[in-house]
Amino acid sequence: MAQPDSFRGSIHLKKPIANFSPSLLQKHFPPLILASALACLIVGCGQDPMNAGQEYMTKGEYASAIIEFKNAVQAQPDSVEARLALADAYEHSFDPANAEQHLRKALERGGDADQLVPRIATLMLERNELEPLIRDFKDRHLKSPEAESNIRALVAIAQVSQKRTVLAQEQLKGATVSTPAVRLAKAQLLLAGGQADQALAELNNMPSNTTASWWTLRALSRVYNAVGNPVKALESIKHAHEVAPWHRGLIGEYAEALMSAGKFDAAVPLRDQLRKLAPNYYWTHYLNAIILAREGKSESSHAAALKVLAISPDHLPAALLASSAELQKGDVQMADSRLKKILKLNPYSVPALQMQASAQLQMGKSKDAEETIRRGLSVAPNNAQLLSLKADTELKAGDLKKAMATLTDLIAKHPKDAANLLRLSELKSRQGDKPAAAALLDRATETGRDDPALRDRIISIAMAMGDTARVQQLANYAMKASPQDPQSHLVQAAALGYQKDTAGAWQATLAALDLKPGFDAALTALAGMAKEPGQRQELHTRYEKALESKTSTAQTYLAFAALLRAEEKSKSGVIPLLEKGVVAHPTASSLREVLVEEHFRAGNADAALSVAQSGAAANNAPAAASALLARTYERMGKLELATETYRKLVSSYPQRADWRLKLGELEAQANRNTQATTLFRGLITDRPFDSTAYIALAKLMVRDNPREALSIARQLGEREPHKLAAMLLEGDVLAQSGKPDDALKQFSKAAKAGAEPEASLRVVGLLDRTNRNASADDELASSLRKFPESPVVLGYAAQRALAQGKAEKAVEFLQKIATKNPRNPIVLNDLAWAQIQAKQPKAIDNALKAAQLMPDNPNVLDTLGMAQALAGKREEGIASLRTAVNLSPAAAVPRLHLAQQLLGTGDRKAAATELATIDSKQLGKADQAVLGQLQQSLKN
Repeated sequence: MAQPDSFRGSIHLKKPIANFSPSLLQKHFPPLILASALACLIVGCGQDPMNAGQEYMTKGEYASAIIEFKNAVQAQPDSVEARLALADAYEHSFDPANAEQHLRKALERGGDADQLVPRIATLMLERNELEPLIRDFKDRHLKSPEAESNIRALVAIAQVSQKRTVLAQEQLKGATVSTPAVRLAKAQLLLAGGQADQALAELNNMPSNTTASWWTLRALSRVYNAVGNPVKALESIKHAHEVAPWHRGLIGEYAEALMSAGKFDAAVPLRDQLRKLAPNYYWTHYLNAIILAREGKSESSHAAALKVLAISPDHLPAALLASSAELQKGDVQMADSRLKKILKLNPYSVPALQMQASAQLQMGKSKDAEETIRRGLSVAPNNAQLLSLKADTELKAGDLKKAMATLTDLIAKHPKDAANLLRLSELKSRQGDKPAAAALLDRATETGRDDPALRDRIISIAMAMGDTARVQQLANYAMKASPQDPQSHLVQAAALGYQKDTAGAWQATLAALDLKPGFDAALTALAGMAKEPGQRQELHTRYEKALESKTSTAQTYLAFAALLRAEEKSKSGVIPLLEKGVVAHPTASSLREVLVEEHFRAGNADAALSVAQSGAAANNAPAAASALLARTYERMGKLELATETYRKLVSSYPQRADWRLKLGELEAQANRNTQATTLFRGLITDRPFDSTAYIALAKLMVRDNPREALSIARQLGEREPHKLAAMLLEGDVLAQSGKPDDALKQFSKAAKAGAEPEASLRVVGLLDRTNRNASADDELASSLRKFPESPVVLGYAAQRALAQGKAEKAVEFLQKIATKNPRNPIVLNDLAWAQIQAKQPKAIDNALKAAQLMPDNPNVLDTLGMAQALAGKREEGIASLRTAVNLSPAAAVPRLHLAQQLLGTGDRKAAATELATIDSKQLGKADQAVLGQLQQSLKN
């Protein structure tokens, strides 16, 4: 008996073997007897490996079955049965090479050639080993006419794949039985000759009750798809899956076929099966990407598509999914870069051409978009999306006549395209052709009135045209067609509101909410109409009913919370409401984020953290929940925990450049420069068109390796769109590496190249830092003369004036910006801060305006608190400062200002508590001086 390679690890000895000595045993027992004895002792002599292997096969535990069948083969090397069993186990384990090896060994040991030779050839086809298959079997003949026909067919298929149609025909002459494999080979031969109809006829002649191997059935499915018969294709791949339910590739193709047929619910269990069977298989990731996209989980879908591309870089559907996700979230340059690669391999992929044209238009590359659209229309001249994009390029070029001609052509090919009927109607109206515009609007109304989105747009256009009759007509149609649809009542409300019948609009909106209490659009409409106290109370009641119903959404809770927050008496109910919302919609990250914000505002940092943690810990938590937790950790100063959370996010979602950049910054902040460098370099490799990572890496390198930092800046300069940014970066590197004069020359060079006013302002800053203040004054004065209205120059001048203690001058500069940007909260905040430094009472007016525009910004609230204190409203100021501290508990400046005001009221204990938690390293020189003064005051 041969000694087995391994023993079954699932069997355990009941008692330990005491004083075990292999050398002692070997003195008394021959090796084979010893091996047999040990095997009996450990696995039990009554265990037949063939039976055990079959049990494992039945349970789907193929790895264990392989171990058992290996034992059987080692015990009986000439056993055809054992070899076949082992081959089956390998094939089920997705290892066709080993399966083929043991089938050949079974053949050598007397196995049935009629059964084995076609099976071996099939496995070679599966691995695309076409030449070896042809060499081994083109002259090999079998006894059974059916087996002979099958091997001739398989060799013919290999010949067709090698474009040797004459040799394939020669092979098929020896096929006397029309087996499925023979019909498949003939169909492929006909397809290769461009005879698609004849190929389909060949397949259609196949008896419905025929039996075939899974490989043949899968190939038949692919041919059916190629000749345009998706129904038959689905039947064939379903049959293939039934023949070999263990085959992971068939599971994937069958699931894809189901999804192509719109049967997504049937595909989901197959995806789930693949997750357990082969979690890292490309089909698993691909199906996951499709299903997640359909569920609206674009971030997870994008990550899954990238996993497919990591395994199979040229997988077109996954690349299209990834590009689509990138376009949807506005990462246009990444999408464009990916689409260029796709189109190099698939130059006439219409979906890729559509997406690239859209990306090019978004990037302002109209000429490139025109060429892409031209290529697409050469392949698909009737494609509605390409024709629509063509009209977009013509409109961008200002050619109204051409755009109208394109839309007319599009509508001729797609007469019921309501969206483009509306576009053409609007263009005709702009041209002054009112009758034509009205006629097109009539056609759009006829075809689009059952689509709520199109109907709303038609109503909007009709309202703009003053077409009261059409608005009422659409409202009446909606009510008649769908009287129990709440959307119909909302359309009626819009029509009544347009006719100034506010009471009727109110009642129609209530009717919509009677049908669907959680109808967010109706609640929003009601909020816009609720002016009187009674109406406001009705609005509250309707929101409460919405939350009690099963139709509420996360948006319902968010809108009601905003309503309560705006009412002073109801503010205390915001957090309980949001907590209820998070329970009802645990995966709604937007709702959880607002609750975290409210807890911070109230000073409940621990509660905020708990909400963020529970969201990230939930099963199937969205990526946004983990990102919220990372931001919460960072906000609380728990930087190591934030870093670890970002690491996990980056591992799962490598497409999120913002998370990778943030992780790199945190690693650099913790002096883990190697890790930060790796992240930044990875971003540069993946996104060479994005300057952010170049700049971050150069800044990281400049202290220890200025030469490398300069190299990175110059590398960025090789990309034309970033040439000026690279010149400025090179100057920054020279300045930081102790070469101020070289830096000044570089900034001058950048200024001449067009990097203004940024280059001149860098010159001012460098002159100040090298104590050449008079020259800095002259340079800034020159910039102010050249760019008297530039917010960048005025803002820089203001900050410089503040640093020099010239607060009044800073106010003057900032006032010029605020005059032209009266609703910019950042400008108003900066102006208010300068006014505080200048002791100007108007500071509070601008601080309040900024706070109204950005009520949750800690810097804005910090400014407001100091402005209130300056205006003699110290208690209000302390409340604002405390909120600022709550919102940003790790920030030092708001806490310093709070301590300052608390000390001003005589509350030394509270002031000392705040001062004790301040990290002085976060403070500038002026604020460090204030900190020292406050600490000294507490000692006195």
